Amino acid sequence: MEKTYNPVEGQRRWLQLFIAWSVFLLPSLGFAQTFVESMGTTATEGQAVDSYEANLGFDNDNEKGFTYTVTGATMPVLSVANASTGSAGPNIYFANSSNTSSFAIGSVSTAGLSTASLTFLLNAPANAFTSSTVAAGNARFRVQLGIGTVSPTNGNITYAYSNLAYTYAPGATGGWGAATITLPPNTVGNPLVSIRFQRINNAANTGDYRIDDVTLSGTATGVVTAQPTSLDFGDVAVGTNSTAQAVRVSGQNLTGNLTLTAPAGYQIREFGSGAYGSSLALAASNGIVPSTRIQVRFVPTAAGVNNGTLVVSSPGVTQAEVDLTGNGTVPTLAATPTSLSFGSVFVGQMSTSQNVTVSGTNVISNVTVTAPTGFRVRRTATDAYTQSIVLTAAETNAGFTFQAVFQPTTAGSYSSAINITTPNASTSVAVTGQADPVPSGPYISVNPNLLDFGTVSATGSAQTLSFSVNAGNLTAPLVLTGSNNNIVFRDASAGGSFVNGPITINPVSGTVSTRTIEVQLTGPIASGPFNGSITASSAGATSQVVTITANSTGNNSVINASGNLNQFSTVPGVASAVQSYTLSGSNLLQDITVSAPQYFQVSLDPNFTGITTTGNTLTVARNSGSDVTATTVYVRFLPPSALTSSSLILNSSSPAVAQGIPVAGTSEPNIQVANAFQEVRNVVLNTVSASQALTINAQRVLQPVTISKILSTNPLNPGNTPQFELSLDNVTFTNSVVLTPNTTTYSINQPIYVRYKPTYLGTAQSTLQFQSNDFSNKSVQSFGANDQLAARSIDVEPTQRSTATVVRNNTTATVSFNLPANYAQLGYGEGRLIVASTNPQLPAANQPLDGNSYQTGNQTYGQGPQIAPGYYAVYSGSNQTVVVDGLDLATTYYFYTFEYNNIDNNFNVSVIGAENYLSPPVPNTIPGIIAPSPLPVTLVSFSAKVKGNQVALNWVTASELNNKQFEVQRSRDGRSFETILTREGKGTTNATTAYSEVDKKPLNGLSYYRLKQIDTDGSSSFSSTVAISFLNSGEVTMYPNPVEDLLTIDLGGSAEGVSAVITDMTGRVISTQKLGADSKLNMTSLQTGTYLVTVGEGTAKVTRRIVKK
Repeated sequence: MEKTYNPVEGQRRWLQLFIAWSVFLLPSLGFAQTFVESMGTTATEGQAVDSYEANLGFDNDNEKGFTYTVTGATMPVLSVANASTGSAGPNIYFANSSNTSSFAIGSVSTAGLSTASLTFLLNAPANAFTSSTVAAGNARFRVQLGIGTVSPTNGNITYAYSNLAYTYAPGATGGWGAATITLPPNTVGNPLVSIRFQRINNAANTGDYRIDDVTLSGTATGVVTAQPTSLDFGDVAVGTNSTAQAVRVSGQNLTGNLTLTAPAGYQIREFGSGAYGSSLALAASNGIVPSTRIQVRFVPTAAGVNNGTLVVSSPGVTQAEVDLTGNGTVPTLAATPTSLSFGSVFVGQMSTSQNVTVSGTNVISNVTVTAPTGFRVRRTATDAYTQSIVLTAAETNAGFTFQAVFQPTTAGSYSSAINITTPNASTSVAVTGQADPVPSGPYISVNPNLLDFGTVSATGSAQTLSFSVNAGNLTAPLVLTGSNNNIVFRDASAGGSFVNGPITINPVSGTVSTRTIEVQLTGPIASGPFNGSITASSAGATSQVVTITANSTGNNSVINASGNLNQFSTVPGVASAVQSYTLSGSNLLQDITVSAPQYFQVSLDPNFTGITTTGNTLTVARNSGSDVTATTVYVRFLPPSALTSSSLILNSSSPAVAQGIPVAGTSEPNIQVANAFQEVRNVVLNTVSASQALTINAQRVLQPVTISKILSTNPLNPGNTPQFELSLDNVTFTNSVVLTPNTTTYSINQPIYVRYKPTYLGTAQSTLQFQSNDFSNKSVQSFGANDQLAARSIDVEPTQRSTATVVRNNTTATVSFNLPANYAQLGYGEGRLIVASTNPQLPAANQPLDGNSYQTGNQTYGQGPQIAPGYYAVYSGSNQTVVVDGLDLATTYYFYTFEYNNIDNNFNVSVIGAENYLSPPVPNTIPGIIAPSPLPVTLVSFSAKVKGNQVALNWVTASELNNKQFEVQRSRDGRSFETILTREGKGTTNATTAYSEVDKKPLNGLSYYRLKQIDTDGSSSFSSTVAISFLNSGEVTMYPNPVEDLLTIDLGGSAEGVSAVITDMTGRVISTQKLGADSKLNMTSLQTGTYLVTVGEGTAKVTRRIVKK
């Protein structure tokens, strides 16, 4: 339906829509179109639904009285983008959000439909649904039908929704497609229907949704409706107006206006508007009267039930009816007792007060109590006496007790009535009294002068009796004295405890105003008749005696109560489980009265039949004698709100000692997390951890409990993106879950599942929270224990591995990585960890652990942490060339390199503890220098040279520390050494020192020398080894000569490694060979002739002439 247009363009637009809808509605031919909602034409991009409705932008807001509502943190809005293939105008846009959102069209009437079909256009993401048939309650986009009910209090509508299945046929890439809804039978015939569309919050549900052209078609007839169909106004006083109640009326396909006619005694009007009357007319527009709220009130003019019918009619259609009922009432009043006799008092004095209880029914106005001359009344014991008092209607209907006294101002006999009145009702209490003249001298007056307690037990009296006393013209105090200790009394006017006297009352100006003296008998009282008295006396006045009589049974009155009650537990407004105790008594003068404290109930029936209030009282009757046999008393807790209470159930029967049964109950809800979340570590960025089950235990809960979480701030997460997710089924995870209490036990004992979903590197913390309207704090609040969620993430693992090269330079090694310029983008690690060890293999169990930052030893071997014993982390960082020092010259080292990522790219921050290491490559084996460890002194040089028949040994030190001596050692094979001479060291010095020695008897052939440095503490170290060849010509022999193939050269020592040179007689070198351990020189290939064979080098050479056969 178009809102505004100019005549030409409007007709063209209407024609386009008519053609489009004709095509769209081909499956519905034969149906009268009930409504089409194409979202109007005037919307702006992103306009809020409530704003658009307020401006009457929708097709059916003003025209048919429809309502349009949205819900959700990200609510659907009007959009003019991506127009539909139908009306091609505005559409409803559901944005991609982590919250469920909805759009509903309400106040739709299907009352006049006999058949119905519902279609709409849907734009959904590609592959949103697995087939063209979309299940009811699916996890992506739902369509729901709501059936409305009307509140008689205010006419508001509440919808009960159910999910509907539908078909949807989009294109291959998603987009606009027609959707046809499968409607249930109860769709038709309802005056209030809502159609709701919901985009569901689901981690897998991504993308936007749009709807347009919602169309309800069907076969329609004229109809009027009214809801609810009955109203009950209860009791209403004649001549007054009841509280108004509400109905909703509507009409469709009407040919005339809608008329409402109220029965006699009832009045109607539009809700909150205009004066009440007996009829009302609502104008129809295009045959439609939208759903309209009507107020109805009961105005009784006579007592009795008034049943009538509110008729809703329109020409040519069946009328709708609302049944009305109400009861007109008139008040009644009653007073107990109906008469009071106050006896005799002196003029100017006040009698003892007496009680009058006023009760009423249907009283709606205040009640006035008026005393006649000589009498006065008061509401309570703390009020002053006046001539009249006022009681409220509520007090009167509940029953109210006031007090009356006789206080004459003149002598004579008085007989009159206290009048009790309210509009339309009255009653009275007859009152009499005798006023005597005041005596001229001191006097004392008591009334009555006899108190008979009747039967009492050895324990005492069951009741408290009283007399009044007053005195005048006194010159001394008034003294009340009991005749024995069994009589206890008190001045009730002054309060206080009962005593056995005497009580002294000081007169004021010679007068003691009327006092009420309460009297009890207390044990032990011997069996049989009891006689005693209380004497009122004062100097100069005639004493007055109050005689006290009783008859004692001689037996003690005893109440027995047994049983312990556990704490009661329930929810507000629901009775707790029943507990019980046993009650008995003996020699009782009265039945046992059981009084429950507030919020508790007592009963002799386990079903508590007829008991509706707490703090009630019950009576446990005596048997035909004076005993109470063992009786079960049932107890339960019925709190009106969430509270905790402890008190006593009082079991009393005077004069027996009352027995108290302690009771305690609570209806305060309680909730806790039974087990703690275990911190999750090493979860890779943008993945999810395994879930953990946390058990939620709650007691005394009626309302659903929402579990959510609050995220601790982190500078790497400025948007406060949630890092943890919750689930009820361990399948679908969201930011909050709702737990529903057991409706029988009012408890929750259910697991929720928590998983970690990191979006940044480092630590994440959240605190679980809950919210439930059962708690006094209805806001979100923390659990207080086991509510902490903690986790740590690591970076993604590198996918490329670089191979390091290692170059050894004495005590250092240079580790180099040949990486491209954009190595991190190509999958290489953002950093590298270098581990050095003397072990040639790194077991898999000893490799670096993800999430561990190895703080290295500043590129020095042997310092810093070890990833495993003997494996030192010498470097961690992004450098591509690293020099590692601290190496031993004589030790072979093995280096292992590991790629890792730990940089948060959003902030370019390297996060310690977020390292993710790539599995290591085969270790690079770095050979060491196979030599002894160097001297602890700084050795500049060490040399051995042949000098004639000796070997000159020279060494130079740059500095020495605690150096005791040097030993020069010699070896034939380079493995087994012997000391040949010793030289004293310089102790400690920073000066350069040169040492010279000679080996006077060197070994013939190849030999080895080294230095052994010995500290003053006995520790020692060795220099590098040097080798020399020394030949003594007299000890060198070569044989056989002539030779055919192998020439043996005997040097008188080791020949291994000694050079042997063969030359011809002209000096030309034929070959050069290194002798082996067998001292053999191979001459097989030589021609027959004479050759020169030379062994040794430099001055240590020996030459022999050898003939080759």
